[in-house]
Amino acid sequence: MAASSKRTLDFHSGDEVIAEIQRLRTGGYTQTKNWNLTQACEHLTATMTGGMDGFGFRLPWILRATIIKWVCKRMLRTRKMTSAPTLKRLKPTSPTGPDNDAIIDDCIAAINRASEFPGPLIDYPFLDDFDVEDWRQFMWMHASHHLGFLIPNKPTA
Repeated sequence: MAASSKRTLDFHSGDEVIAEIQRLRTGGYTQTKNWNLTQACEHLTATMTGGMDGFGFRLPWILRATIIKWVCKRMLRTRKMTSAPTLKRLKPTSPTGPDNDAIIDDCIAAINRASEFPGPLIDYPFLDDFDVEDWRQFMWMHASHHLGFLIPNKPTA
C-alpha cells in the first residue's frame, strides 16, 4: 500500500460513479488507504442497498436529530466528506488481493438501482425524513470519498 494520498472527486450522478469504477477496474490503480476497489465497492453496495431496503437498526434519536443532522447538512452543502469509523456491519469482508468482478458488478447494479430509486427511505438509521434526492447525492459523495483513495494507473485523456 502506498502512502496515504487522496484525489478530490465530486460525483453528481450514478453514471459518473460507474464510469470511475470501470476506469479503475480496466486501467488499474494504486491503493493509498485500507480498501481496494472490491472492498470499496462492497462497502458502497452495503450502504446503498441498506438505504433502499433498510438496515435493520437505527441510531438513537438524539444523534439523528442533532449531530448527524448537522454533519450531513454540512456535507451536502460543502460536498466534502471526511473519514470516520465504519460500523462493523458495513465493513467489507472481501480479502485484500485481486479484485473480484462479481462484487464490483453488484456495486454497479446497486448504483443503477439507487439512481432510479423513488423512495421513500424507511427507517433510515442515520437521519429522520432524509429526502431521497439528498440521500442519492450523499451516496455519490460517499463514492467520491472512497474511490478518491484509489489512484488510476492511466491518467484521464
